[in-house]
Amino acid sequence: MPWGRLRLWEAGEGPVPILAVHGLGGSGRYWDGLAEAAGDRYRVLAPDLGGFGGSSAPAEPADRTFHGHALDPVVEEAGSPVVVIGHSLGGVLGLLWAGSRAGSAPALAMASSPFPSSKPDWEPARWSGRRRIVPRTLVSATKTVWPVLSVPVQALGPYPAQVVRDYGRQSLRSRVWTLWSLWGEPGLEVEVRAAANALRRTSVLLAYADDDRSVAATDFERWAAFLPGAEHLRVPTGGHQFLLRDRFASIAPWLQGLAVGDPG
Repeated sequence: MPWGRLRLWEAGEGPVPILAVHGLGGSGRYWDGLAEAAGDRYRVLAPDLGGFGGSSAPAEPADRTFHGHALDPVVEEAGSPVVVIGHSLGGVLGLLWAGSRAGSAPALAMASSPFPSSKPDWEPARWSGRRRIVPRTLVSATKTVWPVLSVPVQALGPYPAQVVRDYGRQSLRSRVWTLWSLWGEPGLEVEVRAAANALRRTSVLLAYADDDRSVAATDFERWAAFLPGAEHLRVPTGGHQFLLRDRFASIAPWLQGLAVGDPG
């Protein structure tokens, strides 16, 4: 890419591409196992967003516009249309990308996605001088010791070891800009509404776990109001990472029931 390297993970050999977008702090390896759950009709393309996983950290702000443009060559190479699946903030990015590119995505799944909130006042462009010292120091220290700290997480947690390791590779600047632009920036809700209107004829799935402690139940309700034609999937347990916990089994029936790629 013009700004550096974008790492792309691929799995499956089916004719229908899935663009799988990870959430904040994640990587494309989050989706390892999705191709197996989806079936042999699909091919999964899972990029590491700029500044996350094995992708380069861009010098420019890693905001929603930057990430959206970075997804374009992935889809162009795979061939359009694509089924888009996003986890957490990746679902918001997937919605915005699909909504602004008419006809590129006949189906969209948003799992554990937070609804935009403009309450925080922490615009990254205002981070300067001493205001940057503490968070930069903390993140640098965490990244240094993460290979050691991640060992018990890998051993005791339910998450794949490579996903845990990639979490420690994220860039602070990319994390902050991504969080701001896909959750906290004033005006984001207007773009979300426009994207939702553009996807009125798109098959949309809203998937959440009832015990998600990161995203409130009211966020699900607000998405449902913006996307009135969406299918709803509520699983009782699994938390914010229910897709990892059930190895994508909960969304497999939705994927297998799509008419995308069928003759006629």
